[in-house]
Amino acid sequence: MAEIKVFDSKGASAAALEIPEKLAGANAAKGLVHQVAIAQLAGSRQGTACTKTRGEVRGSTIKVRRQKGTGRSRQGDRRVPHFRGGGVVHGPKPRDYGQATPRKMRQRAFATVVNSRAQNDRIVVVDGEISAAKTKEFVQLLGQIGLSGQKVLFLADVSEQGYLRSSRNIPQVQAQTVAQTSVVDVLNCDSILCTRQAWEQLETRVGA
Repeated sequence: MAEIKVFDSKGASAAALEIPEKLAGANAAKGLVHQVAIAQLAGSRQGTACTKTRGEVRGSTIKVRRQKGTGRSRQGDRRVPHFRGGGVVHGPKPRDYGQATPRKMRQRAFATVVNSRAQNDRIVVVDGEISAAKTKEFVQLLGQIGLSGQKVLFLADVSEQGYLRSSRNIPQVQAQTVAQTSVVDVLNCDSILCTRQAWEQLETRVGA
């Protein structure tokens, strides 16, 4: 069974952790992971795009010119779509892009993507507090544990403000709590870096 590498806040290696059996056995179909990821991406869309139809734009409803005798085309009012300032045909209207996915489906998909990172040695736990909330120290920590240059999903407890503040301005690091993490976040990262508290919360969330 694969193990989770553990380092202290200075980057020194510590005793590894075993992957919980329930997490190691999480293996949903790729189609389920895809469905949940698409639903989460769709739910993040604002859906506020709006255009005006010919009944909503400003303009006179008087006929532009008489029907016959001018030699020109027949036209109605100036709100028609082919006139400048006219309405839009089949344009977007405000809508909800959300897709309903059952809770158990989301849990199973999340456990699967976390397990895929664990089986490929892409989860690292840092145990201990940092001395100060400095970005420089966090960048040095990433280099010492071998995550420099990677897209890292950093998970910390909400009370660990030192870690969260020191990591939030690094371009390739996405810092957040376990409760905020989604399937899409895990899929978008190369590796997951957790504090010890966050790892315990992650085990609870996946049901391990």
